[in-house]
Order: sequence, then C-alpha cells, then structure tokens
Amino acid sequence: METENEQTDLDKIGIGTKETQTLSAKPIVVQGHRIDDVYKDKEKTEKIGKKLVLISKHPDREDPIEISQVKYLKGEKITASGLWFNQDADKLIPKQSALAETMRKYGCTTLEDFDGKEIETTLDGKYLVVKAY
Repeated sequence: METENEQTDLDKIGIGTKETQTLSAKPIVVQGHRIDDVYKDKEKTEKIGKKLVLISKHPDREDPIEISQVKYLKGEKITASGLWFNQDADKLIPKQSALAETMRKYGCTTLEDFDGKEIETTLDGKYLVVKAY
C-alpha cells in the first residue's frame, strides 16, 4: 500500500522525452506459451474468452516478448485477429479459426508444437504480430 509521501512523489512525475522502443518485424523464437483469460473490463467482471499467448525471443530485445495477435489470410484478404482459443463440438480448435490457420502455417498439430519454433512477425499498426500468410 502506498504511503501519502509515495503518492505525492508519483504526483510530481512529468512527461518523458524518450521514444518507446519499437521492435521491427523479424523472425522470433517461441520459448513457451500460455492461455490467458480475456475480460471485457479492467475489473475482470465479464470474461469474454481465452487467447493463446506466445512467449518469444526477439533478436533486438533481451527480455521475452508476448504476442497474442496474428495477421493471416482469410479468403483473399489479409486480416488481423487475436489468437483466440476456442473449441469445437469435438473439443478441438475450430478448423477455420485464426489460431488453426496459424498452426497450419507453422506445422503445429498441438499448441505445444509452437514451443521452440521460429515464426515470422509483421506489424499491425505499431504492434508486432505473428505473420501467418
């Protein structure tokens, strides 16, 4: 719990002058993965689903990065999506989902097959995402 003095010190922090480091689109190596619950709000009162998070090593950064978005080919268009984790009636990943398309692109039959794989990235605006096309 913050003391009153600590809060006062935080209240005096101004705007910085340094740009945030933007990573370029380069191949990354997946070191691990997890499935996170995704909520509609910060208070975590309404769960809206689950996403796969790929914990990866980028060549330009010492610390691991986490990616849960992908750009993939849907029909004839490249589209961006979260790596949403859903299951069909057979408890498998839905055949036409963004996650399934990404798995096929990188030769993964299960989620654990991502671990140790080198995968391509691209930018979606200013954010780094998995490239699966």
